[in-house]
Amino acid sequence: MRYRGFEITNCPDSDVKRYDSENNQDVICEGFYCQVYSAGDEQYADQLDDFCLAEGFEIDDCSDQALESGIIKYIDENYYMLCDAKADVVALRKKKILSKAVRWIEENESSEELYHILSDTIGMTDDEIIEIGFTSLVPYFDRKIYAQIIAEYLIDKGTERTLSGNIHIPFSEINKRYAVNLPSDLEMLDLIRYSLRDYSDILSDIEIETDFDMMFNTIYCPFAKDDPIDENFLQMNSQM
Repeated sequence: MRYRGFEITNCPDSDVKRYDSENNQDVICEGFYCQVYSAGDEQYADQLDDFCLAEGFEIDDCSDQALESGIIKYIDENYYMLCDAKADVVALRKKKILSKAVRWIEENESSEELYHILSDTIGMTDDEIIEIGFTSLVPYFDRKIYAQIIAEYLIDKGTERTLSGNIHIPFSEINKRYAVNLPSDLEMLDLIRYSLRDYSDILSDIEIETDFDMMFNTIYCPFAKDDPIDENFLQMNSQM
C-alpha cells in the first residue's frame, strides 16, 4: 500500500500481544505486521518503521478495509517522525554515494591534490570531508580552522549532553572523530584551548589535562537540572 510518500507492506500476524485493561491481563490477538519504507525504495532496502495492528484494538477486524484504515491512521499519527526517518536515510545514502565518488577520484590523484579538489573546487569544509570518512586528508587541513571546528563540537555536544552544567569529554572521543592525537599533539591542544576562549559567555570554566572537563553557564544547557548530578557517574552507567 502506498500512502503519503510511503510504501507499507503487511502480512498476517496471529501473535500480536496487547494489554486488556478491562481484565488486567495481556492477550494474544490476530492482526497484521506492517513495515514502512520510502515510496521510492523499490528494493525495500531501508526500513523506516514497523508496527502491528491488533484485532479488537487498532482495528475492528481483519478485513482489507480495516487493515487499510489502520495503516492510514498509523501513518497520519506518525507522519512527521516518519518524514524525519526518511530524511535521515536520504542523507546517509547521499553520504555513501559521495564517499564512493571521492574514492574513485582518489585512485587518480594524490592525497594533497584530492584535498584541494574537495576543498577548493567542490567547496567542502574540513568537517564535511571528515564526515565522509577521509581522515587521511587531515594533514592538509588548516590547523587553526580545524581547532575551531573541534572547539565548536565541544561546545555544542557539551551543552547538549550535560544535565548539570558540567561535562567530561575524553580525548579519545575527539581523536576518533577528528583523527587527531591528543594530548600528544600539544600544538593542536593549545589551538583548541585558544579557540574555546571565544565562548567565554557559554563556558564558565575548563580543565584540559587528561581530557576536556568543562563547566557551562546553565542558561545555555537546556537539560540542566537544579540538583547537582555527577556527570562522570552518568556516563559510566550509560556505558554499562
